[in-house]
Amino acid sequence: MINNFQPQNKKNDIKFLLWIVLGFLFVAWLCTPPGNKFLQICFWGNNTKFLISKVTHNAEATEYIFHRNNAVYLAKMYKNKKKALKEMDRAIETIPTYIANGELESLYKDRANIRLMAGDYKGALNDFLNSGKIDFTDYLKVAMLFKEGGNYRAAMSYCNAILDIDNTAYAGYACLSELYTSINRPDLALNVWNLAVDRKPNLARGYVDRAFVKKQLGDLEGYNKDIAKAKEVSPTINIEESIIEDTLHPKILTLTIR
Repeated sequence: MINNFQPQNKKNDIKFLLWIVLGFLFVAWLCTPPGNKFLQICFWGNNTKFLISKVTHNAEATEYIFHRNNAVYLAKMYKNKKKALKEMDRAIETIPTYIANGELESLYKDRANIRLMAGDYKGALNDFLNSGKIDFTDYLKVAMLFKEGGNYRAAMSYCNAILDIDNTAYAGYACLSELYTSINRPDLALNVWNLAVDRKPNLARGYVDRAFVKKQLGDLEGYNKDIAKAKEVSPTINIEESIIEDTLHPKILTLTIR
């Protein structure tokens, strides 16, 4: 027993404990369902870091960040977003009262983006609104979420807000066109794209989207001309891409680790 207090034995004990921790992490990593192994290592690293901060009593102020980062890792690793959303719920629940309001707003937006990926449009919209501050980059998302909920007037206000800030913004025209098309008014959608390409003649995607509206109206000649014009402006353009589809069904979570 006395030998355990010798410096060399202490070092050996620390090394042994370290190997146990590393072994546990390795086994946990192997047992984790298939996915991005790098993200899995980061996920378990985040949990280990939090465990150490708990032991040293330094976790209270940053516990919400741990849960938030866990949520991002989980959302990026797996299609099922339930566990990620539970972690985001815990992040919001554990945020200290003395933290600036901007942090809470940020968490609501983070959860909104995860909910959007999960297809929970109602929950995503509520989180965006509860964040208290919607950025310009989120206007199209909010507009489409309002549209999915049947509130076209609110959706229209966000579409117009995009164009009020930048009257050549492609997202604004795509937003308005989607609303008019959804209420079976492709004639008004066509007017939107006429205005878009008039204001910005080199807007290749504008020609593509106008082409599809013309096709819907039965103008196949106009469709072919616009597709040809789009390819002239941008030879590598993918005419199958859709900003609306990418907004409502994002394939990649853009949130980063703090």
